[in-house]
Amino acid sequence: MADTIGSYLWKGSDEKTIDEVRRYWTDNVNTTQFWTGDPRQIGSPEFYDTVGAFIRKNYEHRYRLIASEAAKYPGGRMLEIGCGAGWELVAWAQAGMQVSGLDLSSGALELARGNFEHNKLQAELKLGNAEQLPFEDNTFDIVASFGVLHQTESTENAVAEVKRVLKPGGEAAITLYYKYSWKILLTQLGRVNFEFAHEDAPITRLYDKKQLRELFKEYSSVEVFLDYTRATRSPRKGGLAWLFNHLFVPVYNLLPGCIRNKFGHAAVVLAKK
Repeated sequence: MADTIGSYLWKGSDEKTIDEVRRYWTDNVNTTQFWTGDPRQIGSPEFYDTVGAFIRKNYEHRYRLIASEAAKYPGGRMLEIGCGAGWELVAWAQAGMQVSGLDLSSGALELARGNFEHNKLQAELKLGNAEQLPFEDNTFDIVASFGVLHQTESTENAVAEVKRVLKPGGEAAITLYYKYSWKILLTQLGRVNFEFAHEDAPITRLYDKKQLRELFKEYSSVEVFLDYTRATRSPRKGGLAWLFNHLFVPVYNLLPGCIRNKFGHAAVVLAKK
């Protein structure tokens, strides 16, 4: 059954399947576009240091969330769905969690293994999809996913799977695209994703706050707030990216926080089982 909550960024997404999603993200491993050096050096120590520094600087809000959530369950078990090259998963491990990572892309998991070796940390990494998690019921204290679950065939099924593998009293920390964010508006107007070069991803769903509370209604408590409220420069090239970086970003960030906070790009859901 098709999802009934949320809307799509582009028409036709409702006809896409999980196999199309898997093929796309296998061919387009996320965050590798932030590496501007020799493509043959992707996976090198320089790659992990350079891209890791870029991500920590531009997504500092995400790392603050990781620190605050990890502090609630010291030494506990956590799962990140859509861990990609492992940037945030490394941060969870550095915060003292026992970490597991899941991704659709074998290429992404290969980079994640290299990232953990580079940082001399341990992780359980598995190939799989969010709608059929290869874990037992009641396994994790935290299940996190950053900007991933809105790009699977059924976000509703994925949210149910998250609840299944959480321990009683465990918490989901999920970020999804906010329907009324400044970045979504720009993407729709220019058909260019200024954050990532993935405007052609098969599925991208959008949600408002009311829809997110409905999506997580089977959880015992749900908190929704907006994050990623400041504009950050895009790594893209070209005229539109130049205008974005040199005109939009500085002007937008001069707006009072009370205005910017209404149009955050990431809607964060903290939901307890």
